[in-house]
Amino acid sequence: MRKGKEIKPTIKGRLIIGDDTARAKLLHLMRMFRDAIEMAHYYLRQGIDPCEARRRLTRFLSNAWYAYSAIKRARLYQVQPYLRLRKPQLYSVGSKYKKDGGNRNIRLVSTSKVLIKIPHADGKHEWIEARMRIGSKHLPIVKELITAGHGYGATIILKEKHRKWRFYIHLHVPLRLYVKYMKKESKAKISSYIAGFDFNPDRVCMVIIDQRGIIRDIKNEYFPEITSHGFPKNTAKTIRRETIAKLVKYAREHGVKYFVIENLRKPKPKGSKKAKRKQSKMALRNFIQQMEILIHKVDGELIKVNPAYSSVSARIIAKDLGLDIHTASAYIIALRGLRRHNKSI
Repeated sequence: MRKGKEIKPTIKGRLIIGDDTARAKLLHLMRMFRDAIEMAHYYLRQGIDPCEARRRLTRFLSNAWYAYSAIKRARLYQVQPYLRLRKPQLYSVGSKYKKDGGNRNIRLVSTSKVLIKIPHADGKHEWIEARMRIGSKHLPIVKELITAGHGYGATIILKEKHRKWRFYIHLHVPLRLYVKYMKKESKAKISSYIAGFDFNPDRVCMVIIDQRGIIRDIKNEYFPEITSHGFPKNTAKTIRRETIAKLVKYAREHGVKYFVIENLRKPKPKGSKKAKRKQSKMALRNFIQQMEILIHKVDGELIKVNPAYSSVSARIIAKDLGLDIHTASAYIIALRGLRRHNKSI
């Protein structure tokens, strides 16, 4: 995750398009946009200037804003030497200008209606209309997106459900707006405890300490099945998210105010073939992004610490504390968070 990049929570809903012609036009645009992402990825890897890449993609898509959005999406895959996307998709970056209604190409008209721009080479663009079904708890957020003119990104994807392909929309909303309506009040008394988290491919370890560095609680969650060969990625993602949510909730209910994680990047796989497979399934970006969202919701504070030598220190103290290495590492992380917090006071 790049420094300074704003985390934007995602609200998911279903799109219903009754007109077959409109569905065909949207699907055709999604296929073109998928190809545009692959083209943008190639241009970026070849060192072509982004302005020139955008000009070429604008000719291909007949829309400069979609072209810019394709480049933004391609940057997510920039470390890959080659990109081949399977499913069609459509993405439009949010706009901060009120006249654009928060998004130039995928525009919310109401909590149940969306307009999608279909560009044409002659400049005579058209809008198709879709009904949107979204969870009731997210309706206040969507209402404010429309009335207050917040910029929001929007992605349209295809998913197969009950042997039928359906359109879904993902709205990427500002974090402050999401927290405003989704913030949860804890009934537990805040004790200013500190929780350290150690993320691993098959488990998450959490150690809670007080302001003196004394261990108050330990809770580990295991999910070894997701590292097995052929395990569904979406199911693995859901399991990881539920695990993080469970631990954050548990920590908040036990008086934790400060949540400490390592400022990590995905490590290069090493060791045996089995170890490499497990490490390749590490989802650090997902862990960190979800932590940033959840901790705002529970009115906590996130502290990121230097990961250097935490595993080495954990091996030294693990036996003395009667802990496994991963739990000891979570304890080291919590102590580093305590020191960082005390220095900032």
